[in-house]
Amino acid sequence: MMTENLDIPALSKAMTDAMVKNFTTEELKALADFYGSPMGKSAMQKFGAYMADLMPVLQAEMIKAKAKMNQSLPNRSPR
Repeated sequence: MMTENLDIPALSKAMTDAMVKNFTTEELKALADFYGSPMGKSAMQKFGAYMADLMPVLQAEMIKAKAKMNQSLPNRSPR
């Protein structure tokens, strides 16, 4: 359902623009070679499961960090 509502052309353009801005031609070729290789394809097939394992921990750590940050801020009365 999410992909039906994403502006894929806009996302693709942003990704391409960011790649061109941040990577050299040689680095982009190396990335293309890797992702096109059997090892790269295998790694990418596992990436969704990796992210599924990581996201709950990342989200919990972000919540804890935000709570610590909020505790360190001076108390302010609402205006």
